[in-house]
Amino acid sequence: IVAISGYMALSFNEGFSGDILYSHLMESLPAEKLELLRGGETVDADYFPEQKVVKSKVLEKVYAGIESIEKVFPIFHGSNSWVLSGVRTKSGKPILANDPHIATSNPHIFYEAHLKAGDYELYGNFLPLIPFAALGHTPYSAWGITMAEVDDMNVYEEKVNPENIKQVMHKGEWVDIKSRVESILVRDGEPVSIVVESSPHGPIINGSKFELEGKLLSISWSVHHDDNNLTQSFYELPLAKTVEEFKKAISHGAAPPLNVSWVNNSGDIAWWMLGKFPKLADGVKTDEILQGWNEKHEIERYYTIDENPHLVNPLSGEIVSANYRPQQLEFAHFDGYWQPGGRYFRIEKLLAEKEKWDVDSIKKIQIDNVVPIYSQMKTNLKNGLKLEELDEYEMRVLEFFLGWNGESTKDSVGSSIYHLWNIKNIKKAFLDELGEKSYNRFGRTADFWHAYKRLLGDLNHSFWDDVNTSHVESGTNIITSAFKNTVSELKDKFGTDFKRWTWGKLHKAEYVHPIGRVKPLNLFFNIGPVESDGGRFVINNLGHKKHTEDFSVVHGPATRRIIDMSNPRESLGIIPTGNSGNPLSKHYKNQLKLYHSGQYRDQQMNWNVLKKMKKVEFKAL
Repeated sequence: IVAISGYMALSFNEGFSGDILYSHLMESLPAEKLELLRGGETVDADYFPEQKVVKSKVLEKVYAGIESIEKVFPIFHGSNSWVLSGVRTKSGKPILANDPHIATSNPHIFYEAHLKAGDYELYGNFLPLIPFAALGHTPYSAWGITMAEVDDMNVYEEKVNPENIKQVMHKGEWVDIKSRVESILVRDGEPVSIVVESSPHGPIINGSKFELEGKLLSISWSVHHDDNNLTQSFYELPLAKTVEEFKKAISHGAAPPLNVSWVNNSGDIAWWMLGKFPKLADGVKTDEILQGWNEKHEIERYYTIDENPHLVNPLSGEIVSANYRPQQLEFAHFDGYWQPGGRYFRIEKLLAEKEKWDVDSIKKIQIDNVVPIYSQMKTNLKNGLKLEELDEYEMRVLEFFLGWNGESTKDSVGSSIYHLWNIKNIKKAFLDELGEKSYNRFGRTADFWHAYKRLLGDLNHSFWDDVNTSHVESGTNIITSAFKNTVSELKDKFGTDFKRWTWGKLHKAEYVHPIGRVKPLNLFFNIGPVESDGGRFVINNLGHKKHTEDFSVVHGPATRRIIDMSNPRESLGIIPTGNSGNPLSKHYKNQLKLYHSGQYRDQQMNWNVLKKMKKVEFKAL
């Protein structure tokens, strides 16, 4: 259980990879380019007075470790959640909507179960081997989660005592490195023992394995906080009936950082950020490797649960959570890997269109496929074109694209042009400076899309220039070339009738079973591929990789849930495939068509209804 929660924290966390990546890029990129990648922060050239520690080999091995895990276990990517108070609902009771975004997998990452034992009753979505629901509702409350994206990890470079390599400098003194032996059990083999060494900041990356040439890196991470008791939080969440009990429940967890949305049948709505977050001195840049010997870089303390971002019963009657920066001014000092705000503001915009909501009308928001900033992006892309360089056919394609309504449905042609054109712009702008490996690493970060949007607004930025040519390119050169390449590629793939270039032909979801990775077993074990609506950065977040021209779905809503507290025993939900991992079961993929057509199924807790269902057997346990 602890290992899985730690893996969730790792998959949520950009700090481990991002801190090392930016420190590495400091060695190769000029300040102007580094500032654009990092969100416009000012780069302090004297920040690293000593020799840089990070080498390319370190990056390669760190990422190789993370990527090897991803091949086996689904990665958590993002999520949407919102709650409405009774003043905003037709029923007069709160409504919760939640769709967490997780890597596509088969068997599915969530297992649905309805539990009842005495007075305890819960309908929830469970991770394998964990007896506590990650998401759930009871007759008196409901909760949902999204990734909080707060930075709860820092990487430190440690200064080693030249006279004793088992000591590092900490607060002006040489202190001993602590060590312990971990025994890893191996099936059908002897246990493997490893030595884990720790500085005052946390576990040390093995220097010889990562070829750090005598240097040491350590990891300070809230996962290792002494008071990280996430299981206690999820044990108590179904028991919480009041806001105070809800706050107490989430106060036990330190990591992974989560936004927890919550409602009860008494009329309360709330959102609270779960996690224990480090407070560092003002001005310390936490997206770089910190100096373990520099007292200014030490964690001053951890924020309390009352200081964590939260909101309870706001006058607006709504609380939205979508992996975006908390909008309350009192929490502006929290920093993180904030995802683009498109989903957040699109949800707010749609909720503002009606005063009173019910379950049926909320369905339309969860499956909304509009790219939130499509109008602005179309304008920026058109402004970057040299129209005189387009031929008649390309002009016809452009005019058709400019009429696109922003919908990323599987039948949309504009969505195909939009996504392919953007990624060609991005690759032409960034790949030559970063190189393939750093580009792929950067493509894993939230800053990837932020940086591109900023670049579109500055057609004379030096990033547009291709460093491999003898002349200087501007944004208009690159954007025009990328558009012509986009049209040519789509025409070659799907024919000259551009109205046949539909998004679904590029954007397909396949739920791959571990055994189905080997042909021809894929034909029996895998589910799909299925042409899919949605896309990255839309509410219906069936997302593809940000940095490649492969638009296959890699993550999506692991469930869509809507619970109206006026009748929590009869709610709605859906998962992508089915509740069974057995290919011979009728429940292996029986929800697939419903899910991909934007439909739902009953989450039934009404015992009068259940007892009338002939296929349900009740057994005394």
